[in-house]
Amino acid sequence: MRFSLVLALIGALAAASATPAVQAASVIHRGNGAEPDTLDPGKSQGHWEANIIGDMLMGLTTEGLDGKPIPGAAESWTVSEDGLIWTFHLRAGATWSDGVPVTADDFVLAWKRLLDPTFGAQYASILYVVKNAEAVNSGAAPVDDLGVRAIDAATLEVSLAHPAPYLDQLVAHQAAFPVPKHAIEAFGDQWVKAGNYVANGPYVLAEWRPQDYVKLVKNPAFYDSANVQIDEVYFYPTQDTEAALKRFRAGELDMQDTFPGQQLDWLKENMPESVQVFPFLAVQYIVFNTQRPPFEDKRVREALSLAADTEIITDKIYRFGEPVAESFVPPVTANYPATASIPFKGQDRAARLERAKALLAEAGYGSDNPLSFTFNYITDADNRRAAIALADMWKQTGCNVEIVASESKIHYVNVLQPGDYDVAMAAWSADYDDAENFLFMLESNNKGFNYGRWFNPQYDALMAQARNEKDLAARGKIMAEAEQTLLDDFAIMPTRFPYTRYLVSPRVKGFQPNAREIFRTRWMSIDPSS
Repeated sequence: MRFSLVLALIGALAAASATPAVQAASVIHRGNGAEPDTLDPGKSQGHWEANIIGDMLMGLTTEGLDGKPIPGAAESWTVSEDGLIWTFHLRAGATWSDGVPVTADDFVLAWKRLLDPTFGAQYASILYVVKNAEAVNSGAAPVDDLGVRAIDAATLEVSLAHPAPYLDQLVAHQAAFPVPKHAIEAFGDQWVKAGNYVANGPYVLAEWRPQDYVKLVKNPAFYDSANVQIDEVYFYPTQDTEAALKRFRAGELDMQDTFPGQQLDWLKENMPESVQVFPFLAVQYIVFNTQRPPFEDKRVREALSLAADTEIITDKIYRFGEPVAESFVPPVTANYPATASIPFKGQDRAARLERAKALLAEAGYGSDNPLSFTFNYITDADNRRAAIALADMWKQTGCNVEIVASESKIHYVNVLQPGDYDVAMAAWSADYDDAENFLFMLESNNKGFNYGRWFNPQYDALMAQARNEKDLAARGKIMAEAEQTLLDDFAIMPTRFPYTRYLVSPRVKGFQPNAREIFRTRWMSIDPSS
């Protein structure tokens, strides 16, 4: 009996070893900043939403490993000689994750939906480059007047209001993503829920547990699915960067978007292989609410700008070796002369403080009538230190400052957009590599991103002139003049050009720094041996 049992066990083990093992799913865990408010591309606003949506949906173009545009839902496109008509040819045989074909009508619907004034999309202004888009979005023209049409199921024609050499980059943005017409017709606003969501990109929504995680799974219907190596993606809200760092060190996260600057030296010494710090196209700045007295007064805006020591903020608090911002547009932006600068560049700190006090006195503020205001900032360990330091600098001119913190999405959605603040922290990372993408924010017709409601007819006229200039050098020079106009009027106060700061586990392969700070899971893989 015993001998027979041993033989049976040996036979079973032999049979098991001959049976191919089921390969474990490849999974990545990504710390992603804030909790998403939506996964609808037309309603999304922050990069924490764009990171997730961009893994599921794909525009006419998409981002390569280096962040630059490559063919996406469109295999190819042509541009008319005058630069005003772009014709996109969709990828043959492409389908949504449920097998329904992706058509040009899905793009027409998405773009009309975004520009429809009743939809209320914050990012509507990014498509003002399309013919009649601004008129449609303002309600002055019907939605059907928008310059986009389906020539046939596989061909999309886009008519522009002016030449836009950057359009191949812009259509990779989530605001220009297609939406599934059939799913919206079936489920309405509920199409973005797990089980209803269909995708044309590498992944599709499997589960969303608010304040816990968003889970995506590989989309087998994606045209390049064979080359997508990660099967499951978990995105976690990690607004508390110190807690996220602990999770990363514990191995609970494979990637983490941002970490405290105060931990940089320790990380470089103890986990140098995980630290990813590099420049990208972004600016951090302070915005003044010009709809609230006294911030409509240039003297007050100038005084607060003069009193802020952005070198100390950048070098001593954020500590990443980032450049102090002396302009609004990053100097490395393509086809841009970068000649604009803050009016007090190079001035002595003491002289600046005296000038600030004098300006506040001219505006009616002093020891017997101090300027009192709130300063709103985004909850983050480094931002809190920066907010405390700025408040102290402003107090040196006799101001009373109350600092108020909010999570990222609350800060942008409930504070900046409705104008419910006095002075506030803000930041912008480029949607495409062109000065237009920074400067359009301050135009008077930009309801989504002109947070301070600043208005300057000269600035608007210069931006309109630049859009109709075909020569890139001449166009850049006009935009630089526009930038100088906003800096001279102290519309905003630039502080720094932030660096991307990621923690990436050595087991993650395919993470490549790029100027757009876009890291699609599609290009990554997990090395279990690392």
